[in-house]
Amino acid sequence: MTREIIDYGQFADRLRAWQQGGRRWELLDAVQREWGYEDPGGEPGHSRWGGENRTDGIDWTLPVPGALTEWWDSPVNSFAFNPRLYWVHTQWPPRISELEVPVDSGLLEPGGDRRVCVFMSEYHYSHEWGYLAAEAELPDPRVVVSIRGEWVVQSRSLSEFLLQLAFERLPARYGWTLRVRRTAVDADPEIVRRLTDAYRDLGLLPWQEMGTDALSYGAPDAVIRHGRGPGADFAIVINARTRDALVAVAETLGVDWSGDKAITPPSEVPEPLEDLGPVSLAEGDADARGRWTVLSRGPVAPPSVPGAAAALVPAPGELRAVAADQDATTLVAGDADGCVHVLETDDESPETITLTLHRAPVTALTCVKRAGGGRLVLSGDENGVIRYWSTRRKPLRAPFARRRTPVRALAAAQLATGPALAAAWADGLVRVWDLASDAVATLRLGTGITFLGLDADATLRVTDADGTSVLRLDPARLWPHRDLQLRLDDVDWGSLWTARGPGRMIPELIGKVASDDKKTAMDTVHDLYRLLVSKEASSTAAVPAIPFLVELMTDPDNKSRSTLLLLIADLADVRQARGGRGDAQLAAVREALPTLRYLHDDPESSIRWAANELEQNCAASPVA
Repeated sequence: MTREIIDYGQFADRLRAWQQGGRRWELLDAVQREWGYEDPGGEPGHSRWGGENRTDGIDWTLPVPGALTEWWDSPVNSFAFNPRLYWVHTQWPPRISELEVPVDSGLLEPGGDRRVCVFMSEYHYSHEWGYLAAEAELPDPRVVVSIRGEWVVQSRSLSEFLLQLAFERLPARYGWTLRVRRTAVDADPEIVRRLTDAYRDLGLLPWQEMGTDALSYGAPDAVIRHGRGPGADFAIVINARTRDALVAVAETLGVDWSGDKAITPPSEVPEPLEDLGPVSLAEGDADARGRWTVLSRGPVAPPSVPGAAAALVPAPGELRAVAADQDATTLVAGDADGCVHVLETDDESPETITLTLHRAPVTALTCVKRAGGGRLVLSGDENGVIRYWSTRRKPLRAPFARRRTPVRALAAAQLATGPALAAAWADGLVRVWDLASDAVATLRLGTGITFLGLDADATLRVTDADGTSVLRLDPARLWPHRDLQLRLDDVDWGSLWTARGPGRMIPELIGKVASDDKKTAMDTVHDLYRLLVSKEASSTAAVPAIPFLVELMTDPDNKSRSTLLLLIADLADVRQARGGRGDAQLAAVREALPTLRYLHDDPESSIRWAANELEQNCAASPVA
């Protein structure tokens, strides 16, 4: 499918139309989606109270503009879901800045309130963004920014500022980037003339941050930022939705893009969808890795659900999915508004509980009664989000899983290994989780799946338009690293340190190294490299992590073997020992060396080279 080209040369017209009466967050939502940001589902991980909030300097008698409150509460607020996209600090409630507006600034009516209410700061606190206290009663006031000890207008409204902030941050994360240094532009002033001749500006006011004074221009699938101020090390920055669009702008401007690594690819890349044909399963079919075997193929047989479940959705709601647990004492229904309705019929006083868990229609449901008596409800939606809910607790804020295609079926059961979940998405991918360990298997069964059924004897029923296939699952082969992931929980990672802080994230990352998705596995190894590798052996989390990494390295199906082996080799390259840490780290790798020596004969040259690096680093002695 050809991707739609968006000409940001026409953005000023879109901005003008929005200013004249569009819904307040409509354009922000569109821009975010155009650049690749996707609603992650679940609840925000960052609240208005989670910023660098101060209790002093707040005038509680001043109202907070409606636009700011709306932004915090809006599901299109990408900052609340992922603050690291922005690298700014927020303040709630807005506090009064020590810097006042001069009387002769032209920003105020005579005798007007000279104070500024700050709601956000640049990451290094070099600048603050706020609105005039004199305009606090307006629903969407102007935004001013502190520049060299004075306030200047940054945006014509608060909602426009938040749109512009997204334009300043998201394209660099989701798009292709080329940065042109000021020296190159100074040497060829015609670059700026070609920019202004070929492209229209976006209609936004110049962005004032770190002395850049940047005006942005639009092109097909690209925006160009011209930093005119003295603080702009890069006078031209091109961000594009595709590499071809970036090259087209670079050639139009006459700037060199051919240098090694001159063009930076997106850092935020969604998991790709599968390109699978319709599901086609016949009796006797088996997975090449022995994870499943088709026992039978029969008529269409969707799971049976008591009719009472459908009655849980009150009128005028639109029923979309129903489910029941293994003894039909938990009934669940999902509707078109994203609500999940649950009734536990064996409760002393049965009462339907309704929660809005999704921002899209619910497409699939499952529930299971656990061995200890607890009940799990899992729901999927049209946006590809799966939510997890233990009914005696609050639902998990973060999605259990998410892919960029609708969830078509869910099934859960209490297996001999513990509770398990199966999920099918519209692109034909099926994933099966061991919920006790978070181990997951990826099965590429094909498109057209309408229902899944999972039974306690580890059989998976897969229903499509033409019939139902019964698959025998082999849990040992389905989750070969289940025991490893359970053992990860035995380590107190929170008390250990990495190069970037406490090691709480290490077990999750080690688990992702076993991913069936090559990019996920490779990116995870790179993340572990940044956290664990240090010439000075400053990471106390490295020693307990090494045996797990070695165990994953011995898995022939691992998608990141060459990179993972280099990580292990570099963990042996310790040059300075601090309190014996270097000795312990090197000893941990040396202990694993006999297990990995067979890799010297691996068919892949990159593996053989990494195995040689491992030998050399283990042969060296740390310098005390």
